[in-house]
This record gives sequence, C-alpha cells and structure tokens, in this order.
Amino acid sequence: MKLRLLLLLFATLLLSTSCGDKKVIAAFGFMNEKLEESNNVLNVRNDTNKQILDVEIAKHPNKYKHIKERSERVSIISGDFYNYLEDVKDIIYEAHFEQGESREQYEKLSSSDFLDDYFFKSNKYSAEGQEFLDNTKRFKKDIASALGRGFSTIAAIVNARFRTDDIKGKNNEIIPWVNFKFKGFPAITSITNITQMQTDLKLIEGELLASMISGEFEREMALRNFVGIVELDKNAYLEGEVVRGKILLGRYDTSVIPENVIVNGTKVDPRYIKEGEIKLAFKATGMGEHPLDGVFTVFEEGQPVQIRFNSSYSVIRKYRYEGSDPENPVEITETETPVVKAKPKKTTPKPVLAFDEATVELEGTIKGKYGFLNMTKSQVKNAIIGAVHYDSNKTYKAVDFSIKIDGSPAIRVKGNRLNPKARKALEKVRRNQRIKIYNIKVVSSSGARLTKIQPITVKIK
Repeated sequence: MKLRLLLLLFATLLLSTSCGDKKVIAAFGFMNEKLEESNNVLNVRNDTNKQILDVEIAKHPNKYKHIKERSERVSIISGDFYNYLEDVKDIIYEAHFEQGESREQYEKLSSSDFLDDYFFKSNKYSAEGQEFLDNTKRFKKDIASALGRGFSTIAAIVNARFRTDDIKGKNNEIIPWVNFKFKGFPAITSITNITQMQTDLKLIEGELLASMISGEFEREMALRNFVGIVELDKNAYLEGEVVRGKILLGRYDTSVIPENVIVNGTKVDPRYIKEGEIKLAFKATGMGEHPLDGVFTVFEEGQPVQIRFNSSYSVIRKYRYEGSDPENPVEITETETPVVKAKPKKTTPKPVLAFDEATVELEGTIKGKYGFLNMTKSQVKNAIIGAVHYDSNKTYKAVDFSIKIDGSPAIRVKGNRLNPKARKALEKVRRNQRIKIYNIKVVSSSGARLTKIQPITVKIK
C-alpha cells in the first residue's frame, strides 16, 4: 500500500513538472529497482512455502489432492501472466536502449511517445493495448476459476489489486483504465507500474500458499460443505397420517473420491464412482424390503478410513396393462406374470418400452464411457459424444452439447464430435486440467429430443 501511495505521489509530482525533470525520473527508476528486488525476495519466499506445501502433499496425497491441483493451476496462471508483463517491460526497454546498453540510464525513459503509440491508436486502444487489458481481465477470471470455493478472501484481494474498471476524472469524465495507468506518462513510470503489478501478483501467490499451509482453506471448505439431510421414519404415508422424522446436519465433500466401494457384498465398478458420490444402478428384483448396505474407503490424514452405510429399498409388484382401458381389471394369479387384463377395444396397443425415454435421466458418454474419466487430449479430440441408459444399455448419439474448459468460456457444439473451435481450445489444456461436457442433447426412438442427460467430467492425463 505504501508503494502505491508513493507511486501516486511521484506521478503527481511528475505531472506538475516537466517530463525532463531528471530527479523525478531517477526516483521512479530507483523505485522500480526496489520493486524488482522485492519480487526476487517474494519469489524465494514463495518457493520455500511451495516446498513446505509439497512435503505435506507428499505425506497425505489423497487428503491434499484437491489442494495440490489448485496450487499447480494457480502457479501456471500467475506464472504466465507474470511472464507476459515482463515481456511488455522488455519491449519498452528495447525501444529506448541499444543492445547491451545499461537500462539504468533513466533519463532515456523520460518520454511517453513510445507507449502512447504502442498502446493507443487515435482515441482507441491499439491491438497491443487491448491485449494488455484482455490479459489482465483474463488473469482475474482464470484465478477465480482455479481457486473455486474456499478462497473468497484471496479472490477479493485479486479483484482489488487488479481492478480494471474505468475511472471517473475531475469533471466526472470517464477515463478507461489503461489510459489512466499509462497514457501520457514517461516510460519509466509505466515500467514501474507494471513491476508493481508483478509485485501484487507475487504477494497474492504468497497469501494463497500461506493459507493452504495454515489450513485456512480446509476450515472454510468444511463450513461450506454442510448440508441438511431429511430422514423420515418411513418412505410412504397414508393421507392424514402423521409424518415423523428428523433433519440432520451432514457434510459432503466433492473433492473426495471414494475407493473400494462395496454394496451388498459386490465391489462397485470404478466408472460409477464420482467426486463425492457413488452412483447406484441395478435392477430391483423380488417383491418386498431389501437391504442396501456396504462400505467405502476415503483417506483422512493420509490414513484409510472405512465409512459404512446402511439403508433399504422396497420392491412392489409391477403392473402392465394389455390394452388401453385400466378401469376394469381382472384378478391376477400369483403364478403368472402380473398382468391386468382389460376389456378388449378396437385400438392398436402402444408398444411397451423398457423405460420412458421422455422422462428417464440418461448418462452422458464419451467414447462409450461415462462418469469421471481420465483421458488424453487426442482421445477427447476424436471422441464421439453420446448418452446411454445404464439399465438397458440403450445408446444414443449426441446432436448438440457444450464443452467447458477450466478458465475459458463454454463452447457450444452441433453434432457429436468436437468442432474446430473446441479442438483449438482443447490444444491449450494442460495435464491434470478438467473439462466438462454438458447440455448434451440426443434424439429418442420417436424423434423427440432428450435433454435429461448427466454431464461428463474428463481429467486430462
């Protein structure tokens, strides 16, 4: 904050004197040197904290898996933006100095001409000026996406220190942010401003690492993950009957992926296991009450913890009408398949479907697989998107879907394969990044569009 006030003070002094005031120019040069020295110190400190965090992650890889992924993602985003800012500074220096010439001759950086031409064209931004604004905004957006839940304080700091809103001038005129920061100022002032942005970036990275090491992240996540669970004394009631039960305070965590799930003595296929949940898909057979119990394993403090569950489900008789008039059913015998016969009418009976395509929820698929998947970019690039009804195994090809890549806008795709725009976006995806395929639409056997389709999450390996 003190450095920001000093920058503002020096800028005011500079505007009140001639651009050639050597003392003011030199003062900005010395301030820039101090900021760059500070950035080097912050780099060392952040690297040390990163090593401490890595040790904790190595000790408890399952517990801190989600922290590791976020830390790596933030490191990539901040590193890319830091290097971009460094490139802009180099361009300014190269415009004012010959190769091999000392950059400490600050008097050569007293003019605003180069940056005025580089960032602006007439009264608009140049391509480079627009790129600077877009990259700053993208950095904020990508950081917010990478942080996700649990880091509201850090996200607020990012927004405060990289505010790109227009500024109101003395006479209430609107001054665009890039103009306010860089137009008409000596080159050394702009360089110092950019170095200050790099310092802010390193400070934010340090705050994040300290928060992860101290456990502040886990505490905030723990508070956010509470949910109310309604538990009734039975599943069905008669009209007028008293409904009894209780509401429990439970906690869920989508960052934890269960392992070795056993349901009713059978190990669940890993494709049914998602982040924070196990999807059940089996046929109900035999009338009456059936148990539903088992165990799954998660890791706490690096140690496996078995969590048991115990519930039940009921199976009632399945009725099917032959014909279309259920008003006059006849008695059913226990030895036959339960069928209620109706008075025959001269109507063509509708085919009996295995399931109601219009109302059932389908699973989205990629290369015939669904759920949480690990795939390479090339596998995703050439994959067919579709859907499946996991009970009957009836499959569908997608006619429309959306793909969302971390840190990028969603892309809508017509058909069942990635279009050129989606493929281009996919090329920028790094290892361990996730993509989401959702809003999947398929066509039913009757020609209707089906939209109740579960999304697909793919982690790039």
